Amino acid sequence: MYGGDAAYLGLLGAFGFVWFIVCVVFYVLKSLGISALAANRGLENPWLGWVPVADLYLLGMLVGSMDLFGYKVDKLEIILPAAVVGGSILGMIPVLGWLLMIALMVFMVMFTYKLFEMYTTNAVLYTVLSLLLCLFPIFLFAIRNDPPLAQAPNPNNDQYY
Repeated sequence: MYGGDAAYLGLLGAFGFVWFIVCVVFYVLKSLGISALAANRGLENPWLGWVPVADLYLLGMLVGSMDLFGYKVDKLEIILPAAVVGGSILGMIPVLGWLLMIALMVFMVMFTYKLFEMYTTNAVLYTVLSLLLCLFPIFLFAIRNDPPLAQAPNPNNDQYY
């Protein structure tokens, strides 16, 4: 009578364990990628890549600014963490929350494209696979030692490196 339930719970536990391991591996790959990109660009405190939300700050520092439907968005190191944290909180509001989450998703896709565009010629492919298959941490790890394709200003001293 209870044999089926025990097997089901065992299978569910095994699936949960595998999912946990995948999440830990993805977190480590993402953190290593962000830290290496920040260190290679000469940003201060590349270890912040291991801290949730602070890693968004580093990603914003790496990109610096981007074009969003004809508007130049500067200070991404402030806007990116604020948008993600604020969008997560305000996303709980009925109807308005859905609209904010859609806007945040569009912003994040465009940000991801801009980041990959800086480091690879396959930015569209990396962005689409990051969105559809959740491969963002793997791609960050893959580009961690690549130099930027174009000279970008170093945010610490406003000079080109």
